[in-house]
Amino acid sequence: MSGPPIAFDALRARVRTHLAGFTRRTHPAGERRPAAVALVLLPDAEGRACFLLTRRAEGLRAHARQWALPGGRIEPGENAEDAARRELAEEVGLTLEADAVLGVLDDYPTRSGFVITPVVVWCEQAGELTPN
Repeated sequence: MSGPPIAFDALRARVRTHLAGFTRRTHPAGERRPAAVALVLLPDAEGRACFLLTRRAEGLRAHARQWALPGGRIEPGENAEDAARRELAEEVGLTLEADAVLGVLDDYPTRSGFVITPVVVWCEQAGELTPN
């Protein structure tokens, strides 16, 4: 796809508008464990929109060295948005306020026993990220 890039601020408004009109499909957790991932939209060094991926550590028992969105289990008393923001802070040192959340996408039940809720998050600038 070619053409002029969308201004980063205009992209935020566009994403928020689309998510506001999105009918989200939920999936009851049942026996599955609820989890959340953060789909973080942020600018690269040239001001182009990109999203954040992490690479799981080599020594992990499950999904070692796989690329993933930052995220993890939803703790008791948390909602998906809070869990996604907490996991961002824990995994990469990125602390965002609640108003950074633009919306939530469809739940995704996994074969590994989770129901994952993707949370779309806006980040004006990431600064220095610190992988954990």
